[in-house]
Amino acid sequence: SGPSAHGPVVGFIDMDCFYVAVERRRDPSLVGVPCAVVQYNARQAGGAPELQAEANRRVQGSSGGIIAVSYEARQRGVTRQMTSHEARKQCPEVVLIQVPTAFGKADLRIYKHAGDEVVSLLSRRAGACEKRSVDEVAIDVTAEAERLLNERSWEEDLLPAARRTSHLADSALSRSAATVSRDDARKGHAGQQQHDAEEGALVGEPAGESDVKFGGPAERGGWDWAFFWGEKERRLVAGAVVVAELREAVTAQLGFTCSGGIAQNKMLAKLGCGLHKPNQQTIVLPEAVGPLLKDLPLERLPGLGGDLGQQLKEVLHVSTASELAAVPVERLESAFPRQAAFLHELAEGRHNDPVQDRELCQSLSAGKTFFGRLCLNTAADCEHWLAELAGELHRRYTDDLARHNRAPGRVTVSVGVGQGPRGVATSASRQMPLELGRGGTVAQIAAAANTCLRRWMPQNGRPLGVTSLGLALSGFQPVAEPGSAPIKSFFAAAAPASAAVA
Repeated sequence: SGPSAHGPVVGFIDMDCFYVAVERRRDPSLVGVPCAVVQYNARQAGGAPELQAEANRRVQGSSGGIIAVSYEARQRGVTRQMTSHEARKQCPEVVLIQVPTAFGKADLRIYKHAGDEVVSLLSRRAGACEKRSVDEVAIDVTAEAERLLNERSWEEDLLPAARRTSHLADSALSRSAATVSRDDARKGHAGQQQHDAEEGALVGEPAGESDVKFGGPAERGGWDWAFFWGEKERRLVAGAVVVAELREAVTAQLGFTCSGGIAQNKMLAKLGCGLHKPNQQTIVLPEAVGPLLKDLPLERLPGLGGDLGQQLKEVLHVSTASELAAVPVERLESAFPRQAAFLHELAEGRHNDPVQDRELCQSLSAGKTFFGRLCLNTAADCEHWLAELAGELHRRYTDDLARHNRAPGRVTVSVGVGQGPRGVATSASRQMPLELGRGGTVAQIAAAANTCLRRWMPQNGRPLGVTSLGLALSGFQPVAEPGSAPIKSFFAAAAPASAAVA
């Protein structure tokens, strides 16, 4: 059959405790030790002093919140957003590592570069590779799954391999994992605890998924029905073998573990990925979609973990995906006219957003918040921090240029004014063309940023009250190799580009 005859085969990869894993690769003495990565003190006047990645970044205490927690520390009750003091009270022996800092703020390059390594490895076998965040990647493995079905034995190779490495999303253990809240899932839900208790067992065995956890005989169906599976199911199983082999390669070549999900679309693959962690994977077969979504908390659907999900709960009095799917279309369109079609597709597992082949980021951005007494009230204060952000982006732009031979053509400044995370806030942005080419400077970026800032700045003489500043470079285009003729020289001269600020 053709590549699209039975729909795509999509994998979703989520790196396990990625910031911690990156720190452990740099310092193997942290392996097996309860540890956490902490933010710098964001409320320090003047910003954070520079702390390079190569420095000793272990800290006794930090007023910055915890942003990543090892599974050993999670088992001792340490969670994200705890303070260092709270974490030590919960787990006295926890090792705290502060993120590197530069230009007065966090410098996350070591984590981003490690994420790029993962994407580069996955892209060797993925037809499309979409970097979703520093530690999440969606991959289209349709062609690879079909190749395996053509070249390898289903009964003697692919099916046993998938069964050894994969959970099914409609197993009793998976359904139990699907009912917990998003926050509890992050702490470590039943599937994770079961994996720890049975480490070394074959995750696909019915006894491991039903007998041990739930005390009853293994359920009918599941892997025992593989003989009756059609082309769609076989393609997903073959895709699971691809994902398992890629995950194994990530561990062997890069030293990181990751969890995976395999389904017919990105949304279901992501849901499957979150069912069993760490270092496990789950296949969402078509017949498993209904049971998986039946009691799934609303906030675990993509895009519904924030304000929109809360509005749905309050307006429609729903709390699970199946309850949302049962809402009549007319009522949904009346209450949420712009999102009704999207919400119904989401609730029924039909939201089909193709994997976008996007290994490279579309923009480079940096920002900082200034709440309370740290808010910026003068143009000079804002220009100082825009210069710091320009320094950071210049370093990242030159690094990106060396890696990918491209340069940005636009700069954007974002300004937030308000009373803090829970206060009333307003935001605005201004942008302008800025072609940096191969020789762009910090001064160029800062000057363009200041121009955008002045276009936003009110002229009433009052304190500005800026609580957040953001700076971004976007509009990337390929640049000529050093010493070669510019691409534009091969074409007729174009009309001069407008220099007006948007």
